[in-house]
Amino acid sequence: MFWADRIAKDIIQSGKFKPYWVDDMKTPSGRIHVGGLRAVTTHDIVYKALLDAGGKAKFTYVFDNHDPMDSLPAYLPKDFEQYLGMPLFMIPSPEKGFKDYAQYYAKDFQGGFRKIDCNPEIIWTTDLYFSGKMNEGIKKCLDNADKIRRIYEDLYKKKMADDWYPFNVYCPQCNKVSTTKTVDWDGKEITFECRVAAVAWTKGCGYKGKISPFATKDKINGKLPWKVEWAVKWQAIGVTIEGAGKDHMTAGGSHDLAKRVAEEILNYPTPYAFAHEFFLVGGRKMSTSKGAGISVAELLEILPAELVRFLIVKTKLNQAINFDPTGDTIPDLFDDYQETSISSNSDLKRIFELSQVGEKEKVPQVRFRTLAQWIQMPNMEEEIKKAVAEHWAKYAKVWLEKYAPEDEKFAIQKGLPKDVKKLSDEQKQLLLRISKELDKKWEGEDFQTRIYEIGKELELNGAKTFEAIYLSLLGKDHGPKAAWLILSLDKNFVKKRFQEVQK
Repeated sequence: MFWADRIAKDIIQSGKFKPYWVDDMKTPSGRIHVGGLRAVTTHDIVYKALLDAGGKAKFTYVFDNHDPMDSLPAYLPKDFEQYLGMPLFMIPSPEKGFKDYAQYYAKDFQGGFRKIDCNPEIIWTTDLYFSGKMNEGIKKCLDNADKIRRIYEDLYKKKMADDWYPFNVYCPQCNKVSTTKTVDWDGKEITFECRVAAVAWTKGCGYKGKISPFATKDKINGKLPWKVEWAVKWQAIGVTIEGAGKDHMTAGGSHDLAKRVAEEILNYPTPYAFAHEFFLVGGRKMSTSKGAGISVAELLEILPAELVRFLIVKTKLNQAINFDPTGDTIPDLFDDYQETSISSNSDLKRIFELSQVGEKEKVPQVRFRTLAQWIQMPNMEEEIKKAVAEHWAKYAKVWLEKYAPEDEKFAIQKGLPKDVKKLSDEQKQLLLRISKELDKKWEGEDFQTRIYEIGKELELNGAKTFEAIYLSLLGKDHGPKAAWLILSLDKNFVKKRFQEVQK
């Protein structure tokens, strides 16, 4: 059974996770890389599997727009350092037209996952706070700070300070949240300090005071630490199904802490959980805040939307996706997609079904490597159209320009290549005989067969036969299917070239 259908079956048969509310979350601290795309797509697949199994489900996506900026992405100007430690929604957008920093990067990511047919309802964490839905959970967590300290100590085997409380104030003077520390709670207000040397990467202002932790429709004064907040958000939203990357789901990790807060402090059942492996690029893990990795927009320039989705759908949750656009990765992915589209295997048919974006498009009838050869030949537009490959042709061009190995690239040489002097008399005779066939009307396969026959008649093996053509036209000893290459060119040019070889 396909992995998402198995998860849907487990959820439905358990009877414990109604209503089916699937959720995923992400902090838009910079350009969101494709690791985040695996997470949202995985949740989308589970959501659609629930719908297909007859469940009535909802799918939401939370942008944690109130988390602090804790590092400066390399692509931002140095003057953004002044905002380190401030919540993202208080930081200006890097470009005009957006409400704030968080919205700028969230909208970019949202646009990317919409293109691969992930359409969750968007929730902004600040809106959860403004709505007052978090206030009950905030009070429970502050009232039970001693119990939460013990949960931390139990999981991490490290003593917590007796004056630690699960709330971080937005300093009323400098707006920073990374530098504030709550030191007391009287049931209505918290006492806090904005400490100058709280962290090494930004400075607090030294302000001290009291403030209510509860948000109103007009004001948010701070936030819960994210591991505690995770559980409170489950309750405030009504989440019953949420997975995460394996780093959060390891024993003693952030999910374990959120689970205990949910069950022991909030009396809220932990949502159905599943872990997924990382999305690596060239073997490296990516970082949103540091700007490391391929963004969704960049990936969609390399692959069409259905192939991006296919890459994620086909990979089991416990397997990492290691996408290296160089070498054979991209051609092999296109080949896998074509083979899956015609497979009779039930799991593969399901993978293909869940990989579709919008209306199902006809899968091209030509292999990606062949298409990459065709776009390097003149006058092949009709062949590309006949193969229903116009949509894929632009991605073949990107692969050739940026990632293909040199032996996949070729160009028709304007002058006679110097290496034709290597050709034997039999190879030269071959070219002469081919040139005499060019006035006939040929189809590619038939002409390929005829070229091979001429070679046999001259006692040339296949390698020597086609080497003669490639050396004279491309200056290389290898290339695309020779018949299509010749037929893509002006026949008078080919005749002249093959005759020049005879001299």
